[in-house]
Amino acid sequence: MVAAVDKAKGVAAEAQRRPGVAHVLRMVQHYGSSQGNLHAGAVSYFAFLSFFPILALTFFAVGVISRVYPDLDGQVRRGVEELFPGLVGGGEGQISLDQVQDFSGIVGVLGLVGVLYTGLGFVQVLREALTATFGQALPTVSFVKVKVMDLLGLLTVGGTLLLSIVVGSGVTRFSTGLLDLLGLGEELRLVLVALGVVVALAINTVLFFVMFKQLARAAVPALSLWSGAVLGAVGFELIKQLSAQVISLTKGNPAFQAFGIALTLIVVFNYFARLTLYSASWAYTTRAAMAARPVDTVPVQGPQAPSLAQWSAAREPAAAPTLVRRAGGPFAAGGAAMLALVAVVRRFVR
Repeated sequence: MVAAVDKAKGVAAEAQRRPGVAHVLRMVQHYGSSQGNLHAGAVSYFAFLSFFPILALTFFAVGVISRVYPDLDGQVRRGVEELFPGLVGGGEGQISLDQVQDFSGIVGVLGLVGVLYTGLGFVQVLREALTATFGQALPTVSFVKVKVMDLLGLLTVGGTLLLSIVVGSGVTRFSTGLLDLLGLGEELRLVLVALGVVVALAINTVLFFVMFKQLARAAVPALSLWSGAVLGAVGFELIKQLSAQVISLTKGNPAFQAFGIALTLIVVFNYFARLTLYSASWAYTTRAAMAARPVDTVPVQGPQAPSLAQWSAAREPAAAPTLVRRAGGPFAAGGAAMLALVAVVRRFVR
């Protein structure tokens, strides 16, 4: 038994010497030390609150822009359905985009108010979470400036997400039409699927990089940020596919019919928040990022420096000896010698 335990410890120690395993351990340790689960819970809460106002406001904006670009509405629909597979669509128990779009004109202003509250709250907690993960200090600025920064961050992240939806849907549609035109649609269907995955990964990578750079302003090398963004993109794609599979398996469950959409959204947002912070921890714990950080030097312990009062007293000139002080020393010495002499004489006289 002891030999087996020692062997297991040896295998674990050998595994930790490998760069990849050591990096994963550093990532997990940093995620825990920066209170990743606590921050992920706050991000999930505000993400759930801001989902429907942002969705309504998005279709309100799309309805205005589609007057100039009519194809935008269909591309956004397909992109949102791909972004939340199984949750958004026209099926039973799904979020109907038709209803959202029908009410988008009425609740456009209300959606804007909701976004200003929940959306800015979401960006604030996400910014604070990423700032803590990257070891940065929160900026000490005024309340108005913080809200302006959060609004710019919301517009940047939201614009990047909307652009990614449009670009991804457009690339997939263009490639499908091109292959159908050439008569190769059936033969190269797997190529289309692979192309869609590659485009989605590329777009998600850009989205994570923008969040790291814009919200946290991380003082981390760009290559480290890109590596964390790639990890986040791959994980986000896996979360989307797994959530679609879970929803398809639980559609007949009565509990899912009652709480399915809300519960699934909370779970998806929580996994997304944890994935984002894990990806940030990965970027923060790369060798390049650790080498770029200043090393905390320990001061050398030496003798205690004198206080200011002692230093001032030492610099004051010594007082000149007076006549009494000059005579006092020899007089005392002479008196002591006389007493000793008297004692010796008395001893011999006896």
